[in-house]
Amino acid sequence: MTRRLDRRQFTRLAVGGTAAAFTVTTLPRTGAAAGELTITGWGGAHEDSLKKAVYEPFTAATGIRIKSVSVTNHLAGLKAQVQANNPEWDIIQPASLWVARGTKEGLYEKIDYSGIDTSALYRAAVHPYAVAFEVFAVDIVYNTKKFAGGSHPKSWSELWDLKRFPGRRTAPGWTPRDNLEAAVMAGGVPTSKVYPIDTKLAFDKLAELKPSAVWWQTGAQFVQLMADGEVDLGYGWGARMAVIAKEGKPVAAEFNQAILDHTFYAVSKISRNKADAMKFIAFAVQTKPQMERPKLYPQGPTNKKALAELDAKTRADLLNPDMPNVVVRDHDWWVDREEDLIGQWKRFLGA
Repeated sequence: MTRRLDRRQFTRLAVGGTAAAFTVTTLPRTGAAAGELTITGWGGAHEDSLKKAVYEPFTAATGIRIKSVSVTNHLAGLKAQVQANNPEWDIIQPASLWVARGTKEGLYEKIDYSGIDTSALYRAAVHPYAVAFEVFAVDIVYNTKKFAGGSHPKSWSELWDLKRFPGRRTAPGWTPRDNLEAAVMAGGVPTSKVYPIDTKLAFDKLAELKPSAVWWQTGAQFVQLMADGEVDLGYGWGARMAVIAKEGKPVAAEFNQAILDHTFYAVSKISRNKADAMKFIAFAVQTKPQMERPKLYPQGPTNKKALAELDAKTRADLLNPDMPNVVVRDHDWWVDREEDLIGQWKRFLGA
């Protein structure tokens, strides 16, 4: 697979193993009755890997228990809690756009960086109101039986070439995000020029793909479509393909021109456990948990030292912001346009 990415960063707001294997020098153990944090999660293997690599070692080191709650719309749920002054969650896991929106709406507590070592973190991981703990991507994905020996599409323009690469496609139907970026690259826009997105070009290109596309609405549906061979290729979260490939499914992801983003930890403005939440974030971005987590789930760490210490086999499935020829999502472009584009997207799918 080609692995080349182009770095974009925040433009306005930017400023594993066993529990015994973790060394925590800044987080003294406070005992079994220290308290509990409720953290939202994305479910499945993603959430399970965090429990094993981060949550359980954190509890062992500090005595603070973690209650993980799987939800779909972290931002909407937190907004409802803040508006009702009803704190149920302490920490949520937003991607960059939800970090920007939540900050704008006053939903997050400002991060206390006095106890967080950011020296090894990518710059885009450090935000006044959130800290990124993983790098994820939307990639071109394909069936390795149908496209064997490197014969798969290696760019968005090739994915759009229905004659050269015949087959049923799948693409995210729940959001215009990723679709618009992919479509303009399919139209010849280089990774460095994706933003501002030419939305007319994007929807024109998506219209070309629409007759052969199955629009997935959830990550589980995306995985099932690819695993069962109902579709031959498409795009979505490449890490999910890496997980089922290890289970023997004939799938893989192409990293060239991947659409890159980060998942953050953000603390609720009305959390009653803000000090413990900051301790958790400080722990979660340390080198050891950041190194252990990708061994269980193939999302890139935001700690550069952790990435450097991983073995070559594990690194092969990971992306990072220093790699060339990938688009890093421009949350500033999306934050004031998403609502209108969602309406246009729904009309496009319904036409």
